[in-house]
Amino acid sequence: MIKRILGIITGISLAVNVFAGSATFDFTDPSGVSNLSFDMTAPVESISGSADGISGSIDFDPAKPEATNGTISVETKSLMVPKAKMREHIMGSMWMEANKYPEMTFEFSGVSGIKSAGEGVFKGQAKGTMMVKGVAKELNAEVSIKHLAGKLGAKLPGKKGDLLVVTGAFVVKRDAFNINAGQKLDKVANDIHIGLNFIGYSEN
Repeated sequence: MIKRILGIITGISLAVNVFAGSATFDFTDPSGVSNLSFDMTAPVESISGSADGISGSIDFDPAKPEATNGTISVETKSLMVPKAKMREHIMGSMWMEANKYPEMTFEFSGVSGIKSAGEGVFKGQAKGTMMVKGVAKELNAEVSIKHLAGKLGAKLPGKKGDLLVVTGAFVVKRDAFNINAGQKLDKVANDIHIGLNFIGYSEN
């Protein structure tokens, strides 16, 4: 009887490990709904925009959300603002230098202060390194990670697997990344408020 019970427990443990094991999620979203938003409010002008050139991958285990790691990249030329002339300036040598620095990246090194916010939903502070214009800065960002087990087919019919939705918000200073540091502060704020809405998928 004891052996039988131990066998059942072992079987359950193996099943749980298989179901809740680590998986790599691809964030090159085929439907193009992933996006980054940004807002900058200066004394004279406010600028809002978005970017949808998202790619990269994240390793995630619902049993160990604090160990989340990976890299997300944003294509610099996917940054969009309402006015075409303003976008031309942003892409140029005084600001983002898009031809020289085609990507911005955030490398996750873990998530601290994890709290459960419902089934498959975890909230915490993502730790990592942000790289913009060749400048790397340590960064913490409040994030929500939603693991949607078995829901890949709802997004990609015929596919089996999971989805991972990462949302969050944080603030960076443009002078920290040499983005026209100290210039045009009346029209272009130094504080950049960034919002994340990324979705990744993992087939199984």
